[in-house]
Amino acid sequence: MRHTPFRISATLIVASVLLLLVLRSLPTRPEPGPELIQVEGGSFMAGNFQVPMRNSDGELSVQWVAQPDQGALEPYPVEVNAFSIMKKEANNALYDRFLKQTKRPARWQPVKGDGEQVANMPYDEAEAFCAWLGKNTGLDMRLPTEAEWEYAARSRGQPFPWATDNGQWQAGRNVPEQGNEADKNKTGAFPPNPLGIQDMANGLHEWVISDPTRDPAHVRIFKGGSNEGASSRHTIPTRGIVFPLSEAAIDAKPELARLKGRPVGTVYFQHATARCVAPLKTNGTPPTSVTQNTILPTIFDDVTDKRKPSDEP
Repeated sequence: MRHTPFRISATLIVASVLLLLVLRSLPTRPEPGPELIQVEGGSFMAGNFQVPMRNSDGELSVQWVAQPDQGALEPYPVEVNAFSIMKKEANNALYDRFLKQTKRPARWQPVKGDGEQVANMPYDEAEAFCAWLGKNTGLDMRLPTEAEWEYAARSRGQPFPWATDNGQWQAGRNVPEQGNEADKNKTGAFPPNPLGIQDMANGLHEWVISDPTRDPAHVRIFKGGSNEGASSRHTIPTRGIVFPLSEAAIDAKPELARLKGRPVGTVYFQHATARCVAPLKTNGTPPTSVTQNTILPTIFDDVTDKRKPSDEP
């Protein structure tokens, strides 16, 4: 019996539909997550610290890394357990996936090709982003504590003023050059620190978990440098304190329109992003990238801008 073309076409359509249904029922391969760097646990003195500095005329002195007006904590001992941390700051491509999958409003004015640029997100979304990322990767992910962030930035507690490849601030080589827009907002544009972590001295500020025994419940804390105002003032101990935005402040900025309608006192925004961590059950073995103190300069070049933000032109 010969099949007519109509019957063959109908059979092919039915078979195609069935195949599509079968393929949809198969478990999907998870999309790749960000690269993580393992950080071995240990003890160190967190907060502000002193290092030998050499100024422009060659004079040597021992100086505190953070200036008095920068909010750095007094030195305090802390034990840090092992954890994994994102190698780079969260980028727009990953942030857009998070916003879409969690059915949140899209970010303001996305630009084609900006997927590799660092994602600017409010504090509550940074928290939710880490939880979402952990669910997708099967890890217990969250924002880092301030001590964890400093420990990683200082390559397991070494006395580095800046979270760069050699602890120095060298504009144009390991941090952005003031006024140079090239690679300004792209993640991973500059050399990593000795642990292999990038963007902690540049990019955007980074949200950390505040300490309820030290910080008021209504504030949030950020750390790290920012390309919004690349400055050597952004040393590792420096910390920023952010208060919730008022409704008037949200209404005044078009880029914050997507945050309208949220409960008063819950919106924290400071050109900051997320860098998530995942605690490890054991300290494990030290990562091969760790070379404790082998590149630590005997003396650091003092390039710190001593001006307060209000003094800047």
